[in-house]
Amino acid sequence: MSWLDREHGKSLVRMFFRRSTAAEYVRPGCLFRRVHDDELVETAEVESVAADAYGIPHVKFKVTFSRPNRFSYDEGSRMLALRSFADRYRERVPA
Repeated sequence: MSWLDREHGKSLVRMFFRRSTAAEYVRPGCLFRRVHDDELVETAEVESVAADAYGIPHVKFKVTFSRPNRFSYDEGSRMLALRSFADRYRERVPA
C-alpha cells in the first residue's frame, strides 16, 4: 500500500479535476515543466497522487533543475497539495 489510501485518493483527484478546468490530469509517471525568467528549467516527475488523512489530495514528485547547455541538478522528492502543484506546474511534458 502506498503512503495513503489509493482508491480514496483517486476519487478525490477525479472530483478535483471536475471542478477545475485550469489543471491538467496528474498521475504517476507524468512530467511537468516550468521555465523561470533566467532560463532555469524546473521539471517535476510525479511519483504518486493520494489524499491525506483530511481528504486533501497531494502530489509526491521528484524535481530536477537544469539550464540550457550547462548543468542538471536532481533536487529529490517533494510534496505539494494537488491544487498548488497544478498552479505551479502548468506545462505538461509529452512522453
